[in-house]
Amino acid sequence: MDTVGKNEKKIAEYIRQQLQDDIAEDQISLKEFVDPFTGEKKK
Repeated sequence: MDTVGKNEKKIAEYIRQQLQDDIAEDQISLKEFVDPFTGEKKK
């Protein structure tokens, strides 16, 4: 338990960074259901 207290800030920062990376990856992988150029719905 002692090591958790010593590294708590580093662990919290690591988790925050991982969450930001996950959010960014989710945004990149979102499927476009409407073509942004033509406005047509994609199948």
